[in-house]
Amino acid sequence: MVRQRDGYHSLTRWLHAALALGVIFQLVCAGLMVHPEHEAASDAAGDIHDEGVLDESEYSLRQKDDSGEAWMRAHRSGGVVVAIIVLTNLLWAVVARGNPKKRQITVLFSIRYWQQARTIARQFPLMLAGRQPLPEPGNALSLVTEMLGLLTMTAMAVSGYMIWNLWAGPDYTVSEIAEFWVDIHAGFAILLLLYLVGHVSMAMVYASKGDPVFTRIIPWRRRYKADEI
Repeated sequence: MVRQRDGYHSLTRWLHAALALGVIFQLVCAGLMVHPEHEAASDAAGDIHDEGVLDESEYSLRQKDDSGEAWMRAHRSGGVVVAIIVLTNLLWAVVARGNPKKRQITVLFSIRYWQQARTIARQFPLMLAGRQPLPEPGNALSLVTEMLGLLTMTAMAVSGYMIWNLWAGPDYTVSEIAEFWVDIHAGFAILLLLYLVGHVSMAMVYASKGDPVFTRIIPWRRRYKADEI
């Protein structure tokens, strides 16, 4: 059974909740939004050089209302909010949680943490099979993975910014450089989705072993006396 630990710092819990809700909102928007600019590009330029862009353009033409464009605007605005939350998380990880025993971005630059994370990853199949105990919460693998997740979100924010500043080319056509950043953005989105699935799955595994992980991270619960993570 996993040893129970005290809860996280209240700011950590609220930042975690805000980030989770923000990322989920962005993923929902990404699944519902369309790119009306593609329709304008096909009419004005008379040519679309990318099959993926053509498919999206045809999808845009089938829209009978402005819902797709509204979701696009929501995705853009939500991206700004999520970027601010991610930046706050990074600052909190670097400045306010400077204790080496706490989660911080410096674990990515520690050979010791990477070695420990690799060891845990190798033993993980045995842990899931119940042949070895699960590592304590806050272990090296979880710390490294968390920081990589934050950096992935940062990369999504940067690529999203580039897309919105490079999208329209001459005569309102879709520029190739914008399409490049769209591919980068989509790639990081897949990584982020995998991270979320893995993150939630591991939380459920720990909960099944008796660790009150969800109780410790819920932001609106009463703070434990020893909260400090």
